[in-house]
Amino acid sequence: MASDRPNIVWLLTDHHAFAHHLSLPGPKPEIPTHDRIAADGVRFDRAYAVCPLCTPARASMLTGVYPHKHGMALNNGDCGARREFDRDARLFSHYLRQAGYRCGYFGKWHCGVRRGPMDYGFEGWSMPGYGLPYKTDRYAAYLAELGLPQMEVDVDWHENTPSRQGRHVLRDDPHEGFHMNAAGIMTTPVETHEAYFVTHMANQWLAERARDGQPFCLRVDVWGPHQPHFVGEPFAGSIDPASIPEYPNYAHGLADRPQMHRDFRDRWTRRTWEQWAFVLARCFEHVRQVDAALGRVVDALEELHLADDTLLVYTADHGDILGAHGGTFDKGALMVEETERIPLAVRWPGRIAPGQRSDALLTHMDIVPTVLEAAGAEIPPETDGRSLLPLAQDPAADWRDDLMCQHHGHLGELRFQRMLRWGDCKYVAHLRDSDELYDLKADPYELTNRIDDPAMADVLAEMRRRLARRMIEHDDNAPFAQGLRSGKLE
Repeated sequence: MASDRPNIVWLLTDHHAFAHHLSLPGPKPEIPTHDRIAADGVRFDRAYAVCPLCTPARASMLTGVYPHKHGMALNNGDCGARREFDRDARLFSHYLRQAGYRCGYFGKWHCGVRRGPMDYGFEGWSMPGYGLPYKTDRYAAYLAELGLPQMEVDVDWHENTPSRQGRHVLRDDPHEGFHMNAAGIMTTPVETHEAYFVTHMANQWLAERARDGQPFCLRVDVWGPHQPHFVGEPFAGSIDPASIPEYPNYAHGLADRPQMHRDFRDRWTRRTWEQWAFVLARCFEHVRQVDAALGRVVDALEELHLADDTLLVYTADHGDILGAHGGTFDKGALMVEETERIPLAVRWPGRIAPGQRSDALLTHMDIVPTVLEAAGAEIPPETDGRSLLPLAQDPAADWRDDLMCQHHGHLGELRFQRMLRWGDCKYVAHLRDSDELYDLKADPYELTNRIDDPAMADVLAEMRRRLARRMIEHDDNAPFAQGLRSGKLE
């Protein structure tokens, strides 16, 4: 029997290879924990990152507003963006605590270095900035508790410094940036991976809540499957790179794309598909490994007899390009489907019917009002997201028919963009660069930019009108936004 005040558990992966990797033939980045939640609830097939970049997306998933409102529009304060929340900022934890909830947060933060989740009413454990958990005292205590060795890995790929391939103990490695752009096989048990460390702490907190009976909300934010793609048994070596077919837009020349797409491609080493397939295999194994770690939280809910009284959410902060769009890597400032599309599944026994699929257009920003509504908490009027509960409980419920997402740039470069999804089409408006228009039904891999196609002129005009309306509706009125609207949308 579902409670009027459910517990809430929100599982969040980072930099998740998802679209279109799950729909291609050959090996896939399988996510059985996500699928298990979806089978008992609803799977949202057109969920998008409000911004396909860590800090902006995460800040929107804490506030329920667009990046242009919370101000943390780029990672780490790049290009003059806000670096931290204000000390008195009200995140969703504030409203849940007012409603009598106890709030837990374990794992990655990446929303500032001076203040973290514990400054905003959460209990648990996190780190300033992006964070490197393998060097922390808390991780060392976890290893001691379970009798595990320090994590060691045989690095078999390193994008930036191939000479750094070989065996490394992560705690002892002096290079703070070593965790980026690498892959390898763990020589230590899989439980030494950060995702197992984070979920272990979360499960201990769940056990305490099961004893005290107070309603709670728990966020579990693992660092993976963001690179490094370090995988252990039984996942390591489970995918043969030779069995991964060439990605449909891997060889795209990007001639019809904005210049910034070509600039980003040229940052990376040019690789054959066989070389990319090796990295994809490690990535897909890593996705499965992280998903398995999150599955332990779902198992704990059942073992503690909490599952029937818990609203459970599984999603990601953004996607991953990884070999797509001309053989690129990471995400850059590209608003392609591979960076934008994310997994999203919601389960609430007794309140959401099992086995549903929805093609509604939404973002993970909508999760904030969803959990607040479920808890009976106040939803602040400035919230840009919409609660998913009416849609999850009635597929015919009124919902938005178009969706705006945002990007302000990455890697120290300002790349101001606004994206609109409507029907089968996607339009990306660029400030000081050419625009993009795709028919995703006919061209899901965005092989043909139809921005100059006369046959799409009416569609383009309508999408520009809709985007201008969304920007006005959400007070997207900073000087760059006004310049974009006046130059292209009005």
